[in-house]
Amino acid sequence: MKKIILMGIMLAVVFSLNMTFVSAQVTTDPNKTQVSTDPTPPKTTTANKTFAKLQNPLKADSIQDVIFLAVDIAMYLGMAFAILSIIFVGFKFVSAQGKPEEISKAKEWLLWIVIGLAVLISARVMVDIIRNTLVESGVVQKDFLKP
Repeated sequence: MKKIILMGIMLAVVFSLNMTFVSAQVTTDPNKTQVSTDPTPPKTTTANKTFAKLQNPLKADSIQDVIFLAVDIAMYLGMAFAILSIIFVGFKFVSAQGKPEEISKAKEWLLWIVIGLAVLISARVMVDIIRNTLVESGVVQKDFLKP
C-alpha cells in the first residue's frame, strides 16, 4: 500500500514539474527563415480568422421547444417504466399464491402505477391545453409555437 501511495506522489510531482518548464512561445514567420522566441503572441486581426461555430445538440430552437422536448422525453421514459412496473406487478400477483396480504400489496402497487400514468398523461394534456389556449386567445401567434 505504501508503494502505491509513493508511486502516486511521484507521478504527481513529475507531471507538475513538466508543466513548469513551458517558458516561451516559439513562432515562425513564413517570410523569415529564423525562429522567433518572443514570448508575446503575434498580432493578428479578426478579418482573416475563422471562428468555430457552436452547434445546438438539441433539436430545439426556443425555450418552448425545450419544454415540449422535456415533456416528450418524460412521457417516453414514464411509459416504459410503467410497462415494466405492470409486468413486475403481474409477477407479484403470481408469486402471491393466494395470500391475501401479498395480493393487497400487489393491488396497491397497481393502484400507484395507474395514478402515476394518470399524472404523466395529464402533464402532456395540460401542456397542450395551455399552448392551444394561448394561441386561441391571441396572446401568442400560432407559428411562434411549433409543435
